[in-house]
Amino acid sequence: MARMSELISIAIETSCRVGGIALGRGDALRRVVTFDASMRHATHLVSRLRQLLLDEGLAPADLRHAYVAAGPGSFTGLRVGITVARTLGQLVGNLKLAAVPTTLAVAENVRDLAWENLGVILDAREGLVYAERFTRRDGQPAPAASPIVQAPAEFLAGSPRPLTLVGEGLGYHDLRADGVELVPQELWLPTAAGVWQVGHRLAGQGRFVDFNHLLPIYTRPPAVLRARTVNSLTR
Repeated sequence: MARMSELISIAIETSCRVGGIALGRGDALRRVVTFDASMRHATHLVSRLRQLLLDEGLAPADLRHAYVAAGPGSFTGLRVGITVARTLGQLVGNLKLAAVPTTLAVAENVRDLAWENLGVILDAREGLVYAERFTRRDGQPAPAASPIVQAPAEFLAGSPRPLTLVGEGLGYHDLRADGVELVPQELWLPTAAGVWQVGHRLAGQGRFVDFNHLLPIYTRPPAVLRARTVNSLTR
């Protein structure tokens, strides 16, 4: 069991094809478990979480913080991760929740690399990207502008140079240009460790969310997506 003064935290990443759970004790990341996120059933995630807690001699009641990947990402995967986090928020007394945007978790992958301007690129379908630019603040990636959905050429035209790009959207769109560097592919996807690191910082800033308001972040509002679907079906 956890010591009374020990802060036990978990992070849940189900927004991409490689799922994971991370566990922290105090300010240290203790363990990370990865799994195939194509198994997107909540029972699969819960069983992995239960085993991780057992291995660490913990019970759900020992948890004090839960950081969950909020998206954008896989529609089904996000719903699974957020549903589990919301359920924990209802069942575990005093558990605090933090929502971690995918862009911040991906930016965490390159925190220690040398870059001046960073862009995280996700696929928004229909030839568009969901992109967010970052700068450094106190040694950490910090948003330089709000996320935006644009054509890749528009994003490049409006971004400063030199520009370093990362994110799974690079696998769907060609963003090669003068003054633009693409980081290695193994750094493109969010990880449970990155979600934990970002979530732990958000927690330190008191940026928690009530379980009733823990919602997925989409590349575009669901109403827009529904309207496009209806239009395509009625043409």
